[in-house]
Amino acid sequence: MSHSTVTPETPSTVNGHANSHHSVDMNDMDKDIEIKAQAMLQNPNDLYSLGFLAESYYRRFRQRRVPSDLDRCIEYFTFAIPHAPTGNPDLYGILNSLGICHHQRFHLLGELEDLDKEIAWRTQAILLDGTDPALNIGLGRAYQTRFQRLGDPGDLEKCLEYDSQAILLTDNDDPNLPARLDSLSNAHLLRFQLLDDPSELDKGVECQTRAASLTPPGHRYFAGRLNNLSSSFNMRYNRYGDANDLIKSIEYSVHALSLTTDSSLQFTVLTNLSILKLLRFQLFKRLEDIEKGIEYSACALSLTTTGDHPDETLRLKHLGELYYARFATLSDPSDLDMAIESVSRATSLLSNEDKDLGDLLDHLGGYVHARWYLLQNLEDLENGIKYKTRAVALTPEDHLSRSRRFDNLGRSYLCKSMLDFTHDSQETLRLALDCFRQASHAVATIPLIKFTSACIWARSSLMLSLNESLEAYEVAFDLIPHVIWLGTTVAQRYQAIRELSNIAGEAASVAIKAQDYKRALEWLEQGQSIVMNQSIMLRSPLDDLQSIEPVMAEKLREVAEELQTVASRDPVRYNMLLSDISLGSPEKMADRHRQLAKEYADILAQVHRLPGFESFLKPKKASELVFAARTGPVVIINIYTPSNLRGVIKHSCDALILQPGESEIVHLALPNFDSHTSNKILSHFDTSILRGNPVERGVRRLKNNTLDLGNILALLWRDIVKPIIDFLGYKPSQHLDELPHITWCTVGALSFLPLHAAGTYGASKICVSDYAISSYTPSLTALLSSTTPSPATSILTVSQEQTPGSHSSLPGAARELAYIKEHARDVMSYTQLANEEATVEAVLDAMERHDCIHFACHAHQRVGDPTKSGFFLHDGTLSLVSILRRSFKNKGLAFLSACQTAMGDRDLPNETAHLASSVLIAGYPSVIATLWSIWDKDAPFLADKIYGALLKDGKLDCREAARALHFAVAQLRKEIGDDKFTRWVPFIHMGA
Repeated sequence: MSHSTVTPETPSTVNGHANSHHSVDMNDMDKDIEIKAQAMLQNPNDLYSLGFLAESYYRRFRQRRVPSDLDRCIEYFTFAIPHAPTGNPDLYGILNSLGICHHQRFHLLGELEDLDKEIAWRTQAILLDGTDPALNIGLGRAYQTRFQRLGDPGDLEKCLEYDSQAILLTDNDDPNLPARLDSLSNAHLLRFQLLDDPSELDKGVECQTRAASLTPPGHRYFAGRLNNLSSSFNMRYNRYGDANDLIKSIEYSVHALSLTTDSSLQFTVLTNLSILKLLRFQLFKRLEDIEKGIEYSACALSLTTTGDHPDETLRLKHLGELYYARFATLSDPSDLDMAIESVSRATSLLSNEDKDLGDLLDHLGGYVHARWYLLQNLEDLENGIKYKTRAVALTPEDHLSRSRRFDNLGRSYLCKSMLDFTHDSQETLRLALDCFRQASHAVATIPLIKFTSACIWARSSLMLSLNESLEAYEVAFDLIPHVIWLGTTVAQRYQAIRELSNIAGEAASVAIKAQDYKRALEWLEQGQSIVMNQSIMLRSPLDDLQSIEPVMAEKLREVAEELQTVASRDPVRYNMLLSDISLGSPEKMADRHRQLAKEYADILAQVHRLPGFESFLKPKKASELVFAARTGPVVIINIYTPSNLRGVIKHSCDALILQPGESEIVHLALPNFDSHTSNKILSHFDTSILRGNPVERGVRRLKNNTLDLGNILALLWRDIVKPIIDFLGYKPSQHLDELPHITWCTVGALSFLPLHAAGTYGASKICVSDYAISSYTPSLTALLSSTTPSPATSILTVSQEQTPGSHSSLPGAARELAYIKEHARDVMSYTQLANEEATVEAVLDAMERHDCIHFACHAHQRVGDPTKSGFFLHDGTLSLVSILRRSFKNKGLAFLSACQTAMGDRDLPNETAHLASSVLIAGYPSVIATLWSIWDKDAPFLADKIYGALLKDGKLDCREAARALHFAVAQLRKEIGDDKFTRWVPFIHMGA
């Protein structure tokens, strides 16, 4: 997007001595110069005669714009310098004026030599007097201009130095302050583009916001500063993807357009609005945004004649983008032709040396490639490659678009290689792979683009080399922390995870094919429960670091705690009023969030330089992950769809088994189960099982479809669970104390399926519960991070019989708590918060003071935004993010006797984004939860049996929770019958 130009401060006096001559009538300029030239000839060594003559030439140049007048001005100012003795106060004015004259000539003729001389003269002036803010800002702008021409980072650093000094020297009520803030903002934004440093982006937005807020609405530059502010928010939207930034950007541009009558600014704002409408279309898919964008672009066109505006190429480029977006939506080939025509025209207006040519060629190559895909004309494919190759050749190594351009070229080569897989096409494939490699290793670019390139590189290289595919996946996994960045909220990270697809399962399947089970295990761990594992990292104990570097450890702890709190905030939808464009509190919170993330990364980098701390808080290696198996085997099951792996990897399902005390990772193929089957089962769950019971504890209804669910459990037994049980050599047992303990860690669609209930039920009943006690874990890291708690001494119970709103009453909740109270009598401290006492803050505060927690209330899983999932309490929802915001210490059992507390989000199959995992991560090592809605009358029965089993020896050991649940569910099955699957299957145990 384009920034509008703010008129610079250009003083044109020689230390004040020319001021007395400003009264000369403009019509008599020639006579004025003639008189002063004669005076100078009479005294050619007189400083003031030379200065006054130079000043007169400068005034005539400003009036008539004749270059020779500027040449004369520079000549006489230069002659004057030797005649200003050291210490003469007028030397400063001459040097500054020379800088201004070279500034004018550079912008008139574009000669780099003038820019160099401007910097040289102004630098000499500032050495004489560095207290003039106008001189500092002028020198800063000169360095910025040279940076934009030559790309030397040193020039940008000098720009920031002088711009910052100018701000320090400027009073808050100085009318020039907004313009100087505008310049400083541009410098910070350029530095952000150079280094991808989030703090620079935030500083740029802050300066632009302040500049606009200090500019009166009626000021002639107010509209321009609103446009600049719009551009800054758009830049931040492009980096972080926060829709609020895009909405603000559009608001500021629309407001700027309504205020200005200047055709040049109108052109800039209209062009920017066309870009913003395209971005909003890409976000919300509303066709009216494309139509409006084309309208804005056409209005911009009406303000110019072809080729007469310096931004004509920009307008044509964005018009092409709009036509292409409409083509992608409506599939009208004429829109694609218009896109190609617009960008072709733009390209024709540029020389080979123009910095924008590479971007235009990249777009042109993409549109021509799209026409090949539509019409299968091989000439279009070849031309697309030709344009993209030129674009790549014009792209510097540190350019922000380098990754995207290599990725685009790689995709075209890949398509060409797939036309006919011969020796030549293999060479073409090798060119494609090299492009993807370059794209994924680019220095300055958006992490998601690099990640996507690495994934395509990994998949495509399977045709040639399994080892290269593994290398590419390694690059992709290294990029995940940058894509799912700690500097964004939990909600934003969950949204970003949707872009990752099932990278963990996909990569692990390739590693398994290569029999690299250690790498498969590591990738499965890194690629699932990403947000939860990040939360675990922020809560990790720092004892080892504390003993070596206590100050660093304390700082890391402080930053991590604040980062955890800020990251778990609810995403706030807010609009900034255009009449009040000061930085609002949500803005400051987001800025602080990004600052904390950078600070956290910087401290970690320092820690990693300490001997023995090279791997501190980095993803765990397989040699560490195997220790997750403590009380029994941990079975990690991966399922994947190979449609994007070019047929090299077949449909399959695999188990990786960890055994206590063993370092070996055992692989067990499960060839009879695949993703198609799991997707069918999930579809059946959505349409048939999660429906209609009149009294339950959720917001979704449940249908007791016995036959279908029985068939599903039988299929899971036959194709997944029984092969694992057989491999482990387990035998059925009637004695609860003799049953071994299995922890299931499932990936993708499998994470929604009830493996703990797998079996055939009926006359010849055989099921997993006859062989083992089952638990689940969202990740191996969750098991490794859990502590072994002491026996619990206190329990908090929370209930809502009559939940405000449209929820059904829960008459069983009071009976449920009565059972718990009776079992806890004389054994542990018991606290109850019921009905109006159970507010969000009261419950959270009480959780801090009690070892165990029991919820008996309504709950729900928020599809699309898991951070809004929560328990319905008297005054609102105790949400997932509210729980994550806390860091509970030394906790025990959490019994979530509510609906859907372990249900998860179908769109985030690898994230276990539900209440049970949140409670687990928040500090409760053992959790009892539900996969779907439960019957209100079953909850008291289960609670009675579970707490009776847990407290029979006069203490509550949460490590026995899985065994107690196993016993209680068995009793419920006896009570209601095995075939009432929807009533007993949803209860699960999670954790240690």
